[in-house]
Amino acid sequence: MPNHAGVNIVLLRAVRTALAAAALVACSAQAQDPGASDSGQATASQATTAQGRSNAAKAKSTTTLQEVVVTGTHRAGLSPTESISPIDAFSGSQITNQPSADLTDALTNIVPSLTTQRFPIADGTAFVRPVSLRNLSPDQTLVLVDGVRFHRSALVNLQIDPLGTFNQGAQAVDFSVFPSNAIERVEVLRDGASVLYGSDAIAGVVNVILKKAPKGVTVGAELGKYDKGDGDLRRYDADAGFPLGADGFVHVSAERETTDPTSRGIPQHNAALVAAAVGANQVPYNGLGQRWGDPQTKSNKLFVNAGLPLTGDVELYGYGNFMDKKVLSSFFYRNPVLPAQYGIAGRSTLVNYASGTLTPADAPQSLVDSIVAGGGNPANYLTANAASSSGWVLLNPIYTQFPGGYSPMFGADIADHQLVGGVRGGGQSNFQWDAHYRTGSNEVDYRLQGSINPSLGSLSPTSFHPGKLTQREQGAGADFVRSFDNSPLTLAFGAQWRQETYIIHQGDAGSIAVGPTASVFGVGSDAFQGFPTSAAGRFTQNSDSAYFDAETNLTDKWSGAAAVRYEHANGYGSKVVYKLSSRYAFTDTFALRGTYNTGFRTPTPGQANTLNITTTANAQGGLIPSGTYPVNNPVARALGSTPLQTETSKSLSVGAVWTPLDNVTTSLDYYRIRIDNRIGLVSKTVTQAIVDQLAAGGYPNAPLLLGSDASYFGNAYGSHVHGIDFVVDTWHQLGNGRLNVDFRYNRNTQDVVKVKPDTLNNDFVYDLEHQVPKSRSVLSFDYNLHRFDAIARINHYGGWSTTVGLFGSNNPPDDVNHYSGKTLLDLEARYKFNDTFTVAVGGNNVFNTYPGKEQNGTLQFLGVKYALTSPFGFNGAFWYARVTASF
Repeated sequence: MPNHAGVNIVLLRAVRTALAAAALVACSAQAQDPGASDSGQATASQATTAQGRSNAAKAKSTTTLQEVVVTGTHRAGLSPTESISPIDAFSGSQITNQPSADLTDALTNIVPSLTTQRFPIADGTAFVRPVSLRNLSPDQTLVLVDGVRFHRSALVNLQIDPLGTFNQGAQAVDFSVFPSNAIERVEVLRDGASVLYGSDAIAGVVNVILKKAPKGVTVGAELGKYDKGDGDLRRYDADAGFPLGADGFVHVSAERETTDPTSRGIPQHNAALVAAAVGANQVPYNGLGQRWGDPQTKSNKLFVNAGLPLTGDVELYGYGNFMDKKVLSSFFYRNPVLPAQYGIAGRSTLVNYASGTLTPADAPQSLVDSIVAGGGNPANYLTANAASSSGWVLLNPIYTQFPGGYSPMFGADIADHQLVGGVRGGGQSNFQWDAHYRTGSNEVDYRLQGSINPSLGSLSPTSFHPGKLTQREQGAGADFVRSFDNSPLTLAFGAQWRQETYIIHQGDAGSIAVGPTASVFGVGSDAFQGFPTSAAGRFTQNSDSAYFDAETNLTDKWSGAAAVRYEHANGYGSKVVYKLSSRYAFTDTFALRGTYNTGFRTPTPGQANTLNITTTANAQGGLIPSGTYPVNNPVARALGSTPLQTETSKSLSVGAVWTPLDNVTTSLDYYRIRIDNRIGLVSKTVTQAIVDQLAAGGYPNAPLLLGSDASYFGNAYGSHVHGIDFVVDTWHQLGNGRLNVDFRYNRNTQDVVKVKPDTLNNDFVYDLEHQVPKSRSVLSFDYNLHRFDAIARINHYGGWSTTVGLFGSNNPPDDVNHYSGKTLLDLEARYKFNDTFTVAVGGNNVFNTYPGKEQNGTLQFLGVKYALTSPFGFNGAFWYARVTASF
């Protein structure tokens, strides 16, 4: 259990230090400038309203191309090109003017250094899609909302290589929580920022800035579908601003979206054989056996943002969000039990064959006797056969319900909320302060339909609730910024407290029950076993931190910054990290900038305590159990697990910014990131020796684990990542209209180093280095002429390679599949009929481009047609129409 007394003492000391420093600086401010009312500095949350008076007045004015940014700096009034660190700012319209309201897709579609993938059958990752910055773990990117940390999802990604290798082990933020109509802009800081924001900011920061307009109403509706005629999208949204008092505001944004599933697979090999025997109408998905495509979703989202000025320049502020999402996807196909003449073996949950035959084996008399002794009826668990010496055979009587086999439907009910409240002041002086509190949670409540608990025989239910995962977070922080009228120096300091609680809720009785035939047919809900009583629990972790940051102009052309942070996390000790930054403007149009920083990421309670057992496929298409165990679980310990440690990083970024013309801005940044003690899933096969060790220790049902895949989290390796980001942003007068041409390019290379013995296999290492394209570029044309707007966006993905994965040869490059790069074109045209109504029509991937055909033999056997590891999916062209009305 966490030492709450120790935590409180550390927090109290940190807050005392920050408040004492605040008092000293405040006294200094009064002594130097009594009655001063101007300030050019602000905290991240204040900077959107502060005007940057003293220092900003000294700086040259920014061009109309630039928007003032608030992420990664405590100085107000800086544009992206004036920032010491590389940062991108995207307007709300750039997010909204896309067919998907899901920020996961909308943001990755326009930021080349951000990546996501879609895996139809990958446990919870089919529902919560992680977003990776620079091919690093998704939870190494920190997500803020109006400068305040946003809580992570309850999902810990547990895919088996080669499915989403860079996601494995991550517990990150669910980007789909954010409705696009609530967003004023998004800032992406492409630089390590653990010093300023704490744990998780190794790769960078995504800061979602909410709308604050006190008036106006916009409602919209959108319909769309894929070129194949499926995946129908229906979206309805509205946002409105309301005054709160004389100068306050309340801005409300709501959205409802439903999407139908897609299917791009071919018949699973066994399903095709079964369909030929019994008819396609008896086989799930009309003969396909299983579906490869997007899930069915229904979501409702709400954001409420508010601010209320009080006496003087003190302001209350806060926001709240809520999301309710239901997602339903599919799992692997299970063969039915057919007569022997068809030559098709039934699923092991339904039948156990006599050696070398397709005839059900005789049930041992001891098994029959144990059923009777337990008060059961053998007819509920076995099938009568007079030819058997016991009168029964090992044929699960529930098999009659599945004449064409079964493919379980796997879904989740996801609920998310966060509440933030704070007070800030000093916006009209040289000393600003900000104190806030936040609380939030994310819940993933799993559902399983069309499945069985095979150990319960004909008494088994076919629908289950295998359990629920809950991530709860709360935190408090105080930040202070001090600027000086006669000096460019800006001082910032503060303290934060953060608590994460991870809760595993036990599955329902049917999903975890151990029936009398468990040793024969298996135990628990098939496809996704319910969380057992031993896995359920509440796990809490606290952390406390304090930071100090100084930024200044050393000369008229040279600026610099230095920052340091101390953070302590229960169970993982303390870390001190620092950051040094500098920028030199050779001319008014050309500057060099660079940063060096150290960073860290603390393991989450979810990573340390998650337990999940499901099924996967081997090279022959057979299904075997796969389990992920907590690091202190007997199975993990028997396989060699050790306590988790904090990930640490060192990163360097050097770049150039050039604005040769008022309408042209370019930047080129090189980065190098070195990460030690990266957390990954260590996967091993349970041998007979491990089974014997577990059985000797009293581990229940240990023999069932023989030959299964078992995983646990470990600090298994390091990464050396380097690459470049190149941006050219231009505006042009074209006829009577205006054209914005924006080009963004990212090239990223990752080398896996320091792999600890007996942890990661060679295939995993290869996939981490090659599964995400090394290069990606986005070229956008945005043209406005009076009431008409048009967007053309070209996305180019470089080629990528992937191994067969866990069940391959583990000897790359012998088992490597290569896929060529692809170019996609998106188009949208909008016409504003009057001050109220606007209509837009468009298409994503209008040339209906698909990735190359899947080359993995196991996945081909399972019915995958197109490359499952595609960075842009495999659904083809999507067409849509949208109507909005503004009042």
